[in-house]
Amino acid sequence: MERSMLGVKKRDRLRNINIRKKTKVQDASSKIKRLKWKWSGHMIRGKDEWSKLITQWYPRDGKRKRGRPQKRWDDDIRQVAGKTWSGVARERSEWSRLEEAFANCKRTYRK
Repeated sequence: MERSMLGVKKRDRLRNINIRKKTKVQDASSKIKRLKWKWSGHMIRGKDEWSKLITQWYPRDGKRKRGRPQKRWDDDIRQVAGKTWSGVARERSEWSRLEEAFANCKRTYRK
């Protein structure tokens, strides 16, 4: 879409990074990651106990049923902020510093 906005063909061999600088369009996956990061910090700092309990809940046997996703909602947050990410989220300056690292980290998919 961005190439068609600029009238650039694939055979012109321009990198996506250079095209994105010209169009000034944000990367959708990066924006989604940033919003998730901000929401998780907001949720942990808030007073709603149910949100915290549901986010940090793990089944007793530790296994997921067949057909369920292997990763949980907070697994990628733990990858950047550590196991005690809820404690880190309470420190706003540290949490906002880690936001850039989370938005730019590449997700690894398991087969």
